[in-house]
Amino acid sequence: MKETWKRMLCAAVLTMGITSTGILTVEAHGLWEALGKSVLGGISVHQHLSDLDNTEKGQQEMLEKTKDRTGVYDNYAYQMRAKRIVDELSKSPHVKRSYVVYVNPDEDFNAFMTFGRVMSINKGTMDLLDDDALAAVIGHELSHGEHKDLVNGAKKSSILSTVIGAATFNSGDLGQIAAGLTGKYLDSQVFTMSQEKNADELGFSILADSSYNVGGAALAMEVIKNKYGDTYREGFGKILNPNDHPKTSQRVLDNLQRLYVYSGNHVKVEQQTVFINGKPVYEGTAKGNYTAPMRAYLVAGKLARLYHDNAIGGARVDGSTVAIGMTNIVTMPTYDAAFNIAKQMNAAISDESGIVADKKVDKKDKKDKKDKKDKEDKKDKKDKKEQK
Repeated sequence: MKETWKRMLCAAVLTMGITSTGILTVEAHGLWEALGKSVLGGISVHQHLSDLDNTEKGQQEMLEKTKDRTGVYDNYAYQMRAKRIVDELSKSPHVKRSYVVYVNPDEDFNAFMTFGRVMSINKGTMDLLDDDALAAVIGHELSHGEHKDLVNGAKKSSILSTVIGAATFNSGDLGQIAAGLTGKYLDSQVFTMSQEKNADELGFSILADSSYNVGGAALAMEVIKNKYGDTYREGFGKILNPNDHPKTSQRVLDNLQRLYVYSGNHVKVEQQTVFINGKPVYEGTAKGNYTAPMRAYLVAGKLARLYHDNAIGGARVDGSTVAIGMTNIVTMPTYDAAFNIAKQMNAAISDESGIVADKKVDKKDKKDKKDKKDKEDKKDKKDKKEQK
């Protein structure tokens, strides 16, 4: 075992010496002593990271540090809006950890989860999204926190970071090493393809457990796609790597598929058309800041929740608004336009023959999805192995 450790540590030192811009120099007689301390130090750094991420003290420490780095937007309404959404989403049984959130003054679009279960949202994100879409973005970030993606990734890189500093390592510097590691890792945090997809998956479930519209998940991705294209990713560093992260357009489609399954295979969206039981019932039209597809996602989200909650019923018209039960589905320019949509919805709701073929297709989709996930998991394992 001792010889194995020596070979591993030597390989790490040599590798870092080749790839770094500087030359790693350690006195020969002190090499094994320094490396031995590094191994123990790496384990201790792991514990420091765990304490930082799991304790209230660690959370307060990271909250202060992150606020110092980003600044805090001095607006009570913005801060309370973010807190209100986090509090609502945290009621989900999927959310088992406690989080703090604040809004920073950056006008760009971004939201990120840091160590210590601290989340920060840019003012620009708050301005761009309505509550349903913002809840979806926050749910995604909460999922990274629940999966401990950030701290687990940092732990995997901490041993090498400690080895690099072996020559100047002192047992009293563990806190500084952990702090330095969190800072460096935060600036270049990169989530794998599977981590992003898992966060999208859990994020949708968290959203579905709340009072927000499940169509907000597709809506949020549509807003991001329209503003940044297909290669956006969240995070402090916001490193773009289209080969390792799902395209935004695919994330829109994935969230629509989740909505379809959530509805019991009754409600789906294609382009900007909403279908009930395979029959078109609503064609999205642009209004205000919402494009035609965006409005379709929100209409589909309301219908999906009614089906999921076994609360679907007959559609009626109140003024120019189509409603089912206590839920207002969509408001049209005229009574006649609303009446036609209500008529189409009632016909589709009463005829479920269209979902039979869809269920067969859904089985094939699930198999294809599983095969694709298995392939991605293999790639992630290979990437992690190479990083070690």
